[in-house]
Amino acid sequence: MQRRALLLLLLLILQPLIPPIAAIPASNVPSARIVGGVPVDISSVPYLVNLRNNGAFICGGSLISPSHVLTAAHCVKGVSAGLLQVVAGATLLSSQTGMRSGVAKVYVPKAYNTRTLHSDVAVLKLKTPLQGNNIATIPLCNVSLKAGELIRVSGWGQLTEFAKPVSQHVRSVEVNLVSRKNCISQYRMRGTITSTMFCAAASGGKDACDGDSGGPAVYQQQLCGIVSWGVGCARRNSPGVYTNVKTVRSFIDKALAL
Repeated sequence: MQRRALLLLLLLILQPLIPPIAAIPASNVPSARIVGGVPVDISSVPYLVNLRNNGAFICGGSLISPSHVLTAAHCVKGVSAGLLQVVAGATLLSSQTGMRSGVAKVYVPKAYNTRTLHSDVAVLKLKTPLQGNNIATIPLCNVSLKAGELIRVSGWGQLTEFAKPVSQHVRSVEVNLVSRKNCISQYRMRGTITSTMFCAAASGGKDACDGDSGGPAVYQQQLCGIVSWGVGCARRNSPGVYTNVKTVRSFIDKALAL
C-alpha cells in the first residue's frame, strides 16, 4: 500500500514535466488534429493537399505555388523525400482522382525544435507542378491576426479525439483566434507557446485533430497558420496551436528561392 501511495505521489510531482500531447511526427504514427466541422468539397478549399508517406496518408498541406507545398516540420522531419507524395484536387482520401506529385526536396528550418515544436514549418519542392481542376494556390499571410476573429481550418483528421481512423472526406471548421496572453495562460505547465505560434479555439467541440497536422488555417483568404499541436482535441481550456506563417515568412521565402 505504501509503495502504491509513493508511486501516485511521484506521478503527481512529475505531471507538470510531462510534455503536451503534440502532433506526433509522421514517421512514427498518424499526426495531429477536424472535430465539429462539416464535410466540404475540395473545390471550396482548392489549395488543400494531402501528404503521403510511402503511400499512407500522414498530414495535410497547402499549395503556395504550383511547385511548392507548405506543411508542418513534424510531418516530414526525418522522412526521405523519395517516400513522399502530394495529392491535390481530391475530396476523398480514397479517391483516384486529383493530381499527384513526388517530392524533390524537403526544407525544414534550423530553428525547428522537435520538443517544443518551435518553427514547426516545412516547404516541399515538388517534382511535378500541381495544376488542374479544383487545384489552386493560396497567398501567404500579410495581415495581422485579431483575437476573437474566425479562422478556417480544413483537413482529413479524426472526427473525435478517440476515433482513430481519420476522415475519408475533407472537412472544414471555423474557430476563434485566442489572445496570446490567454493562450500562454491556458498552456502554463503543459507546454510552451513560443514566438512562432498562435492559438485558436471554439465552443461546442470544434477543433483540428489527429491527421490535420500541416494543414491550413485561413484568415481573410490568406494562409496565416499551419496546424501544429494541442492537448487532445476540442478540450476545454486547450486551444489548438498553430504555426504563425508571418513569423516564419523569411524561411519560407528563402526555401521558395532555392
